[in-house]
Amino acid sequence: MKLAHVGDHSASAWGDQLYPGVIARLVQRIGLPADITHFAPITGTTVAGEPIRPLRALRHSNADAVLVGGGDLLRLDTTTVALDHMAVPEAERHGFWVRLRVEAFRRRHYLRGPGVWLPQDDWITGVPTALVSVGARRLAPDTRVQAAVSRLKGVWARTPYAAHQIGALGLDVDRIVVAPDMIFAHPALSAQRAAAKRGRQIVRDLLDVEEPLVVFQAARAHGWPEARVEAVLNSLHGLPVAVLSLGARPDEERALTAAAQRTGADTLFGLNADEIVCVLAAAGIVFTTNAHAALVAGSFGTPVLVPSAAKTSVTFATCPHPPHIEGVNDADLAATVRARHDDRRLHDPAPNASAAEAAMSAILDLAGVV
Repeated sequence: MKLAHVGDHSASAWGDQLYPGVIARLVQRIGLPADITHFAPITGTTVAGEPIRPLRALRHSNADAVLVGGGDLLRLDTTTVALDHMAVPEAERHGFWVRLRVEAFRRRHYLRGPGVWLPQDDWITGVPTALVSVGARRLAPDTRVQAAVSRLKGVWARTPYAAHQIGALGLDVDRIVVAPDMIFAHPALSAQRAAAKRGRQIVRDLLDVEEPLVVFQAARAHGWPEARVEAVLNSLHGLPVAVLSLGARPDEERALTAAAQRTGADTLFGLNADEIVCVLAAAGIVFTTNAHAALVAGSFGTPVLVPSAAKTSVTFATCPHPPHIEGVNDADLAATVRARHDDRRLHDPAPNASAAEAAMSAILDLAGVV
């Protein structure tokens, strides 16, 4: 079986980089012998070193089915996607010349259609397409979007909101599967001791720190400008703190680096996606604005703090056994970190991985692959 896997794997965002390895793991777990080729708006390589080909090359492939996902790929903000791929800072995202650059990028890297991952024609003529482990932004019910969705053989929605958005566009409810994010099937989650051991070694090699880290990640796009990050890092003085960038926006790493330099915190940059998983497995506590980081760290039993538990818990709504997370405000953050540091909770990620595996089986069935 030849499968084409379409996503955003070559983007700088950590969560998107995990999906090629995870989808291969899922296909293997359900016993489907398959060769998987990866496609994305920009070329690159996967964490495993496999080539990521451009979207336009997909139509000339000989794939038997196209799997699109995971991630928040049901979105119509093609300009924002282009600006993110071009690593344009927030303050420079306006003006005539930026618009020209965006238009040139779109013509070069996208297919025609209402969204980057919602082309107006089949990805490959006559070949079934399904969405796997996808989230959704607000989708306007216009005819182009409805036509793109109508051609899908099945959709694995990772949140109830995404399922509702797809259903509202007219896709038969029997073709929509609601299940946890496929990240729960990451191989490291079924080998937790080995992952944590590797994470501790990474920290020793990079930072020469033996004590479990306080890992801090916060993105400007989620309301964390540099001054706010610096204030929190100052409040954590005396603890082994390291900031971690997950690469979703170019401003994130710059802000974290500057705040860390002024407060004496360490930096964890330059890690590949799987190494970040291991660092989260070994951490003493993780503060994050990133839902994937909360999901992965919590699945290892690492204490997880988030600015808004209600917002992050939406990602866990489809989990049969959601990991534990705790909401915290800025005023209580330092005290909570000290109280919860290395206070690990046993967590079995197997039920969530099994739900993801069942969803993949159902989607491949709907696509006529199995």
